[in-house]
Amino acid sequence: MLNWQQGDLGNLLDSKGEKRLAQKKARMKNLLKIAEPDEALYREIMLSLGYKNNKIQFLELAMILPYSEICKFKTEEKIEKALFYRAGFINMGDGLPKDFDFSLKMEKSVWNYKGIRPANFPEKRIKSISGLLFESCEKGLFKYFKQKIEENYTQVIEKSKAVRVVNKIISFQGAGKTRRLEIFFNIILPFFEVIFENGGKKENVKFLEDLYSNHPPLLDNSVTKSMKRELFKEQNESDVINSVKRYMGLIQLYNEAVKEEENDNT
Repeated sequence: MLNWQQGDLGNLLDSKGEKRLAQKKARMKNLLKIAEPDEALYREIMLSLGYKNNKIQFLELAMILPYSEICKFKTEEKIEKALFYRAGFINMGDGLPKDFDFSLKMEKSVWNYKGIRPANFPEKRIKSISGLLFESCEKGLFKYFKQKIEENYTQVIEKSKAVRVVNKIISFQGAGKTRRLEIFFNIILPFFEVIFENGGKKENVKFLEDLYSNHPPLLDNSVTKSMKRELFKEQNESDVINSVKRYMGLIQLYNEAVKEEENDNT
């Protein structure tokens, strides 16, 4: 059992949350060196749909059906069908354009279902994200989210306002609220911090940092539950884990502990 004073632990988790965000921003910077903004965002969102079991598969799907091709389809139904076809979930491409390359197709057998709840099956994930892809095509994913962030910019951010602002930014079709929040804080926010930093938009960077620091934590997963059991006994955890930044700090602390243990065992 680790023994921390609330203030010390809060400061530690803030520091670890900042480190996790910095790592995500570094990833976005590298991705933007090899991909256009629309494709970079698309690949990261698709990758996130796979959790740990189907990440490579979703990235492959994004590569063989790029966003530029997605936006040639005129309906959400056709986007969904094209994704299902390329993923190997359907064999018939009725309704898809004649110039659609039917030779590009994954094998259904590559998808992993072991230990995955039916609600998180890859078919469900594809169906849910098709709404966002269709909704964003007119502007492109990059301009779609950039406009949402800029439209909801405000100088003063506190907890209740952070929730309202983020809810407006993630008000897109398809994915459930939990998944949309995860996409925003793990992908959209670090991606656009890099974009705004590169463009000298300091006020926009601070706006996103304030959302990260003030928005309430996301729903617990196995990692955050494990860390809370380790760190808290009689303390009220909600007094300390009161923001997305500290929630991400929990995950960073866990990852560092796992890495340190692996190094000790080598």
